[in-house]
Amino acid sequence: YRQFHSRGEESLRSTKMTVLPRIGLGMAALGRPGYINLDRTAILGTSDERNIDEMQVRANGVMERLMDSSSSRMPWFDCARSYGLSEKFVGEFLRSKKVDPKDVYLSSKWGYTYVANWQVELEQGKQHEVKDHSVENFLKQIKETNEELGEYIDLYQVHSATFDSGILTNTTVHNALNECKKERGWSIGLSVSGPSQDEIIREAMKIKAGDGSRLFDSVQCTFNMLEQRPLL
Repeated sequence: YRQFHSRGEESLRSTKMTVLPRIGLGMAALGRPGYINLDRTAILGTSDERNIDEMQVRANGVMERLMDSSSSRMPWFDCARSYGLSEKFVGEFLRSKKVDPKDVYLSSKWGYTYVANWQVELEQGKQHEVKDHSVENFLKQIKETNEELGEYIDLYQVHSATFDSGILTNTTVHNALNECKKERGWSIGLSVSGPSQDEIIREAMKIKAGDGSRLFDSVQCTFNMLEQRPLL
């Protein structure tokens, strides 16, 4: 993660962002039965064994480990509307443990819809998720996220921003994102990947909110020994 700072911005949420642990728990592989990580069958069992109840038990076990290992740092969970039932799993876990929202950092994403209907393998040409960065989809998905995680959300991100999706030039969506920031107090970010991610980040940093400040507060990007363009 990289945070875009503005002078004078002091709030609980910005403070929470600066004290994030270096590693958070991404819920993609725990929130749906089919995903692209390796050794999935060895770890989670066969397709028949990955029903909703069993996956929730597995997710709860991993989340419990994160909470136990984060005694000196704030635990961080990262969800998305397309990560199956990740928001439901995390929300129910945190409420069952009576975790105070100030004691956990929660990010989620909008822009993809999970459409695999809890199937592991799909027919040729079928997709597990469908991308849509329209304002209509944002308004639909923010309502869904709020129902599952509302009191816990700190950061809400555009999922996989690209030039082709139109998110960087759609002022109607920008206005809706800014309203979300003002009305709900959520930070607004975007996730990027691929060979053009540095160009996308630069364009995103130019987008302004109604008061002239930057619209996006953070970016989630691919960064490793071989991919360091986000720093350029």
